[in-house]
Amino acid sequence: MLQLIARSVPVDPIGDPSRVLDGGDPLLWWRDGAGMAGLGRAATLTTSGTHRVAQARRQWRELVSRAQVHDEVRLPGSGLIALGSFAFADNSAAESILIVPELVIGTRDGVGWATRIVDAAAPDAPALLTPERIRADVRAAAARPARAQSSAVTLQPGLQTRERHLQAVQGALQGIHANALRKVVIARDVIGEVPAGYDPRTTLARLIERYPQCWVFDVDGFFGASPETLVEVHAGHAHARVLAGTRARGVDPADDQAVRDRLLTDAKELAEHAFARDSVTEALAAHVRDLHAARQPFALQLPNVWHLATDVDGTLNDEADVLALVEAAHPTAAVAGVPRAAALAAIEQLEVLDRGRFAGPVGWVDAQGDGQWAVGLRSAQRHGDQITAWAGGGIVAGSVPEREYDETSLKLRPITDALNG
Repeated sequence: MLQLIARSVPVDPIGDPSRVLDGGDPLLWWRDGAGMAGLGRAATLTTSGTHRVAQARRQWRELVSRAQVHDEVRLPGSGLIALGSFAFADNSAAESILIVPELVIGTRDGVGWATRIVDAAAPDAPALLTPERIRADVRAAAARPARAQSSAVTLQPGLQTRERHLQAVQGALQGIHANALRKVVIARDVIGEVPAGYDPRTTLARLIERYPQCWVFDVDGFFGASPETLVEVHAGHAHARVLAGTRARGVDPADDQAVRDRLLTDAKELAEHAFARDSVTEALAAHVRDLHAARQPFALQLPNVWHLATDVDGTLNDEADVLALVEAAHPTAAVAGVPRAAALAAIEQLEVLDRGRFAGPVGWVDAQGDGQWAVGLRSAQRHGDQITAWAGGGIVAGSVPEREYDETSLKLRPITDALNG
C-alpha cells in the first residue's frame, strides 16, 4: 500500500503563483495573496456516486494514517495536503477527485513554505526530501519561462440555449406556484474550443489579479474564482460564507451605492438569501456548536456584482473534520434550492445537462482534517480541447425568466473575460 512522506520547509514567499505552475496540469488554491500552488501528483484518489465525499474522507484518512509528516512550518496548508473537487450531483458522470501534489509552494501571512511529498518506497526519496533539494526545485519552478500570451477562447451556448434556459426557469416557477418548491437554482452552460497556444496559467493570472477576494482555484482542469466559502475548518473553528442575491454594479459611484441599497432591502433577494443561510446553519448544526449567523446579510462588493452575504461561525463539537462538514453542507440552497430533494429533482428534469463539478465543493484538506472548501462557482472545466463554463441563478416566487438569464450572463463574465484577455 502507498506510504507517503511529506516534508515542509520555509522558503521565500511567492507573489504570483501562476508563474510556478505546470501549464499542463496546474494545481492552485489562492485568495488575497495567500494560498498554494501544486506541481505533479504524488497520489490521486477518485470517487463517485452518492457517497463520494464520505468515500474520499475514508480514503484520505487511510492514506494519512500510513504517512510520515515532517512539518517545520506549521501553518494552515503546510504538511501533507490534498487538493480536491467533487461533482455536484450524485449521478454525475464527472469524477470526484483528491490530488496530493509532489511539490506544494505556499504563502500565508507573509511566510512562504514548500512541501515535498514522495512515495516512501521511491529509491530517490531521501535525496528529494532534503531542504536543499526542495528549495532548489522551488527556485527552478520560479524560473519557468514567462506565460504565453494565451489565445482567446470564444464561448458559445451549450445544451442550455437561451430559449431552453427561459423554458427551464418557467418550469421552475410552475413548481413554485404549485407549492412543490420554494426555491430552485437553474443553471446554463457555454462551451468553446481551446485554440493552439492556449495557456491556462494566463487565465488563472487574470482571475487572481481581477478577483482578489475570491478563491481562485484549478484542480484537475476545473478552474474558476469563487466568492463563496462552503466551509473552512482550522483548530476546531468552523466558518462558512453564504452568498445568495445578486445585482450588477452601478455605472458610477452614486448609482453603485443605490444598487447596493436596493439589494439590501429587496424582499425577493432577502428571501432567497435566507433560504441559503438557513440551509447552511441547519446542515452544520449536527457538527458545530455555538453557531452564529447574522439575521441580516451584508453587501459583498465584487468587481462586477454585489452579493448578499452572511458569515457563519462556530466550534466543532464532535470528531468531524472539514470533509465531514463538506458532506453535510453540500449542496446548499444557494446552488440547489428548497426543499433540497425536490429542488435536486427539478434541476435534473429542467436543466437537461450534467453540471459536472460546477457548484460542487472545491478546496483542500490536510492531515489533521482541517482545510478550506469553496462552492465551485464562476467556474469552468477544461476537458481535452474543450472548455465548458456554467452559471446559475436562484428562482423564487416573483422571478422573471429574462432577468434570470441576464443574471447568468453577468455571472459568466469572470470566466469569459479571463479567457479573452
